[in-house]
Amino acid sequence: MADSLAQKPRLVATGSGFSILYTVEYKGRFLYSKYSPTRSICSIVQNLTPQPSTLFVINSPALFHGLVDLLQKLPGDCVVLAVEDDENLLELARSSLENLKEKNPQLDFSNVHLFSTKHLLDLDFFIRETVNTGKIRRALSIDFSAGKSFNPQIYGLVFSAAQEIVATFWKNRVTLVKMGRLFSKNIMENLKSLDSGRTLSDVARTVEKPILVLGAGESLDSTLSSTSPLIRRILDGDFFVITVDASLAAVLDRGIKVSATVGLESQFAIQKAYIGTSGCGTVFFADLCSRPQVQRMFKERTVWFASDFAPGKFLDRIKTFLPDFIPPLGSVGLAAVHIALSLRKDDSVPVFVSGLDLSYSIGKTHAKDTPAHKARLSSCGRIFSIENLDAAFSPAASLVTGKDGRTMATTPSMLSYRQNFFNNFSASKNIFDIGQSGLDLGIQKIDLDQAEAVSENVLRKTTVRSESGGDFFTEKASTEEKNMAAKIYLDEERLALTKIRDLLSSGEKSQFFEKGTGLSAQIENLLSGREYLYLHFPDGYRLSMDQGFLKRVRAEIDFFLKAMKD
Repeated sequence: MADSLAQKPRLVATGSGFSILYTVEYKGRFLYSKYSPTRSICSIVQNLTPQPSTLFVINSPALFHGLVDLLQKLPGDCVVLAVEDDENLLELARSSLENLKEKNPQLDFSNVHLFSTKHLLDLDFFIRETVNTGKIRRALSIDFSAGKSFNPQIYGLVFSAAQEIVATFWKNRVTLVKMGRLFSKNIMENLKSLDSGRTLSDVARTVEKPILVLGAGESLDSTLSSTSPLIRRILDGDFFVITVDASLAAVLDRGIKVSATVGLESQFAIQKAYIGTSGCGTVFFADLCSRPQVQRMFKERTVWFASDFAPGKFLDRIKTFLPDFIPPLGSVGLAAVHIALSLRKDDSVPVFVSGLDLSYSIGKTHAKDTPAHKARLSSCGRIFSIENLDAAFSPAASLVTGKDGRTMATTPSMLSYRQNFFNNFSASKNIFDIGQSGLDLGIQKIDLDQAEAVSENVLRKTTVRSESGGDFFTEKASTEEKNMAAKIYLDEERLALTKIRDLLSSGEKSQFFEKGTGLSAQIENLLSGREYLYLHFPDGYRLSMDQGFLKRVRAEIDFFLKAMKD
């Protein structure tokens, strides 16, 4: 009992003139100066020039010295997040915050929030909810006491996570402004074709063969041109081969039967990747956001899934009948790996990866016979070189050292995909990188002979064989229930959009106006959960009932009604 009490924080009074201030003694050290507890933190606060829309992460607030001065300087849209790792100091901080509120009733403490690092899920949820309002544009860390020194790693982790959440939100906003409208349009069109295939959950855990995922990076060339016995096994159909859209034609040109290809791209340009692939017998894994015209090329050999590309109630409603959503990985190569891990019978089935370089040599960006390489060949001449030097020396590019020791070029987007790969797949069992160039993906690297040996062990146990390579696609699964749910969803959306359009145009004279409820309330209720109408607006991270916002919404309704038309 005495030891427990000895570990409690102890307030120590210090005097200066007529004022009495307190420092804290804890675990054999003082958390503030013994002579002037507030001098250091007040100096930090006084030298701050707070910018609007800032999330202030306060590390180990203890007595919250400096908080009053900080609140007096902050713009109204800033948020203060105080985090504490030590339970004893957390109790001290709670009581200190309450005392400050009582002594300073004139200050607004509503944007001050105190969390324990012992509840990281709650902390993560709060940060994301705060950032998703669109009010936060940056994060700033301030040490309010020496309590941070008891566990500096956790405080650094929280602040890094806050910075990452803020950066990711605004990066996603840029993507949604550019592409959100097209994503949503493609979803509505693809839902009409849901009965033309199966879904990812229908075919999960069905593949017993070793799986080979092939991207479009230049390591694809060195892998498939090798004389290793592994390549003969691949040509003989002993592997379940998955390509990304951009590598499909290049792999087929080498005489390899492709079991499946994955498509995420929503724009017209991707259709070039499928030139010459008609009748190849490949199963197409189609993202709901992907270009509908590509899926139609594969007719009923389609497996549907969806990327969870934005928070939205309209996506949540789709998940009720199509739960096959995957994380927003950003790259089709990463989506292909995710699908491969979902398809394998169990984690004893190895997954091999090549062509996912996430970097490129100076002058060469893709493997041979990929659309980018063919486009370069067709346009080169005396003036226009076949070597794509612009990509390596663009302002966005940077030089890195690849896993083979060579100097490679990469971009911030590729580096973020590499981090996503590590976060999502590095802990997965039996996944191997057999590509000889590119960035280190954070998984085990092996050569082709080692890969052949690993595969042989699995192939001896494998009893299921399929000449087509699509073990799971021997007969069509029933999608009647999902297709009916999609039809009902689209019917409801058409009716809702018709109501919104008429209410916006005719007001209370609309045939859909319900007496007893205000016009704005009716419109807001109908717009809630239909974020696809405005998520691509620059300010579309939340619904607004401003007239200008609603005028823009009205202009979108006809566009989406056309996309939903039977």
